[in-house]
Amino acid sequence: MKRMTCLLAFVLFFAAFAAAQNLAAIDTGKYRINLPDYWRPGNKIWQVLTDKLPIVCEELVDKELCGDRCNPRYSIEFEMSEPDIIDYYANRSSIGKTTDTWEIVTLYRFSSSLLLFNEKDELLTRLILVGKDETWRVTERVELRSYVPSKPQRIYVAPVGGQSNADLGNQQFSTPIPGQSPYSYIDKNKEKLSPTRRDMLGIIDEKIRSW
Repeated sequence: MKRMTCLLAFVLFFAAFAAAQNLAAIDTGKYRINLPDYWRPGNKIWQVLTDKLPIVCEELVDKELCGDRCNPRYSIEFEMSEPDIIDYYANRSSIGKTTDTWEIVTLYRFSSSLLLFNEKDELLTRLILVGKDETWRVTERVELRSYVPSKPQRIYVAPVGGQSNADLGNQQFSTPIPGQSPYSYIDKNKEKLSPTRRDMLGIIDEKIRSW
């Protein structure tokens, strides 16, 4: 039993040692690109990057792109910040009987880069995709209740002593219906009006495709 235990321990040690040796073997002829799932394998972006990256990163010249099962000398990592909201404004696009249609515009900034690391996780190059000085917008169309003013109403007096109904000309006003301000809507829906991650990835997609 003791011999069996020693043998099993030796086998496990040898397997771990072999795996560590294999992992430590750096493939100097390859590199890897790690992107969000937004760009799935087969997306045109992968071809654009493999064509263009070696032009701007001399370390990648004559290197081959590899998948997850490799230990390359270089890797490209994706970086994107959270959106920074600058301002909101509203444009009324149409007026209806009871509702108005508004376009709520959110102005924002964000940044994104591709980072080139070596096998020691040292940052070698930062390729800026979207700069912090660029302003973007996202628009949402909403229908908000219109302001309805009060309407005058005639008061009719019931007949007295056999007289017929008489319109005494008195008026009273119905209660006005308040409208919904677009800025009140913005105040209550800022999270909903913020750009989504997909909005920002779409901008980056267009940037890379235009290289």
